[in-house]
Amino acid sequence: MGSENSSEVTKSRAKVLADEIGSWHLDVFIDGVVSALLSLFQKLTGKRPRCKVDGGSNIENLGLQNIQARIRMVLAFMLASLLPWVHNKPGFFLVLGSSNVDEGLRGYLTKNSYCY
Repeated sequence: MGSENSSEVTKSRAKVLADEIGSWHLDVFIDGVVSALLSLFQKLTGKRPRCKVDGGSNIENLGLQNIQARIRMVLAFMLASLLPWVHNKPGFFLVLGSSNVDEGLRGYLTKNSYCY
């Protein structure tokens, strides 16, 4: 689930991992969803957060990073729940995480969209 900030190396690694574990791989870009949420935020507050490199603050930067992570989480679980139904199969897919132990224990890991 890439964005304008995702490198080709990162996208390639996701595809290779999916192939290695026999997973069905989707190449999804989330920029449109990010943009929609930022537009909604701006409509509600009158302000639009910016990345630090674009003149924003640390708090804006963190908020923008979290938007992408949370969109990925929601979409991963939606796909895991509904893709079997799309393919007329029972059950659900497993959402895997690629975090380290500290992320898992502290609760800030981001699960990925690798489903099998």
